[in-house]
Amino acid sequence: MNWKAKSSTILHLPTSWQELQQGEYYQQLLEQYFADWFPQILGYHILNIGGLSGEINCHLPLRHQIVLSPKMNDNLAKLYQTHPDHTLLQAHITELPFVDHSIDACLLVNTLNFSSDPHQVLREVNRVLTDDGYLFLSLFNPLSILGFKRRLNRKSSQEYAFRTYMTWRVVDWLELLHFDILAQQNLSLTKSFLGAPLTVIVAKKRVYPLTLEPQKVRFKKQNILRTAEAFRNCL
Repeated sequence: MNWKAKSSTILHLPTSWQELQQGEYYQQLLEQYFADWFPQILGYHILNIGGLSGEINCHLPLRHQIVLSPKMNDNLAKLYQTHPDHTLLQAHITELPFVDHSIDACLLVNTLNFSSDPHQVLREVNRVLTDDGYLFLSLFNPLSILGFKRRLNRKSSQEYAFRTYMTWRVVDWLELLHFDILAQQNLSLTKSFLGAPLTVIVAKKRVYPLTLEPQKVRFKKQNILRTAEAFRNCL
């Protein structure tokens, strides 16, 4: 487990769940959990950061879904071709090519686990999200068997180094960015004494209005209000 948020190690985002051990299993868990939350999105633009986020089916045909990834592969290209409501972009996840307050919901599906600078990723997400925008985030649980691993891959794919974070750390980061935590849960289809492999967080961006305190009006003290001066003025 890394206690420093920013790392000098260069990490790479997987472009598909098929590249990871138990990848399809994790994808199934996340799609089942987020399915009840997606209809609550108010707005048109949904941003999926990373190939893992892009493969999560939102089942929202009337929404414009943007899949952003640092690199492309055939799976993402097919996803773009078969879904006309998807836009595929290649860009850095720490420098999102969107104007402020232009995205209504964002998916960070295990993106932070493969990021060298998770703080900057969350700052960028906070910048582009609209007020009351939703953030759907998932992490590998360090209190599970994944806490003993440093790489996730299948034999036929490249190795992907990843990082793990305690859930309370990520919740603290989100609260500092003025997110309200709506839900938090560990996900697993089977019971294990080592804990569930995934943790999910649903958060909502809040912008609290500035409360102005009325300034006290101070009157200049008049001499006539003093007893001695009042008698002198009467003479």
